[in-house]
Amino acid sequence: MQVNPGSIVAVRRGGLGDLLVAGPSLRLLRSVFPEARLTLVSHRVYGSLFLKAGVVDEVEDIGNFAWACLSGPSPAVPAVLSEAALVAGWFHSNSAEGFIEGMAALRPERPVLAVRAGPLSGQPLSRQFFEKTSSFCGETGRPMDSFEVCSRLAPPSAPLPGSAASLSRAYAVVHPGGGGQAKRWPGERFREVIGAMAGNGFSGAVVLGEAESAIRIEWSSFAFPPGWILLDRPSLLSLAALISGAAAYFGNDSGITHLAAALGTPGLAVFRSEFIKAWRPYGMIETLEAPDVRDISVDSVLSRFPSVRIPGSFYGITRKR
Repeated sequence: MQVNPGSIVAVRRGGLGDLLVAGPSLRLLRSVFPEARLTLVSHRVYGSLFLKAGVVDEVEDIGNFAWACLSGPSPAVPAVLSEAALVAGWFHSNSAEGFIEGMAALRPERPVLAVRAGPLSGQPLSRQFFEKTSSFCGETGRPMDSFEVCSRLAPPSAPLPGSAASLSRAYAVVHPGGGGQAKRWPGERFREVIGAMAGNGFSGAVVLGEAESAIRIEWSSFAFPPGWILLDRPSLLSLAALISGAAAYFGNDSGITHLAAALGTPGLAVFRSEFIKAWRPYGMIETLEAPDVRDISVDSVLSRFPSVRIPGSFYGITRKR
């Protein structure tokens, strides 16, 4: 198949985690078509990670009215969409059908790559997206990078959050938030793990995002161990820079956990069993899962926490008795 796109529009709806599981596929398009101008249509803040990493050339905010054409008939169609040689989108819901029909109406007889993944297939969405994208790219006869190469996201050149300057070189990042209470491991257990990490020489930062209003009070009143700080709603680029330099990460099933995975930071995340097959993070993030995250004990977390190599020393996590 001959595909020589002068420009590509890549579409991914949803939150930070949704975009990051499509990240390896997006980077694959970049590597296969290095000459193309690649525009990502997503939430602008999340897309900025790929813009700063040089994966895409521009980001268009999917919330802008101009992009309503992606969901149905619209009086306006952005020029970048109508002029693109290839439009690609990744979906794990029935919305793929509407996308295909819409592109057929807006761009008759022009290439459309609509990648659909099944959350119940037993394979992570990231792998499903990548395999189907690579199948399309393979027909071009061009060389392709592997999933392992494409799954790494270059950390942004961004300043760390101001108070993070006090962290030692062996620091950890902990994110106790998540999309809904059922995904969140109990806060008191997070605090036990932080105590164990502090006892093993780690300093660290607990990070809260915009969606963490339900747990902000309990963490704001927590007496952190020496060397530990609370970072409330840092910018995404600053957070990515912080996580990329961390010796370890610990969190729930969340977009921030997928960010740590994409940045290659080692760590551990707790998941509900029903979500783990589709949303298992890649990279160096290990997982612990149970039907209810409250069934996961502190001891099981500490026993599974990866040992982290720091220049000149070796850290594992042990619980003080």
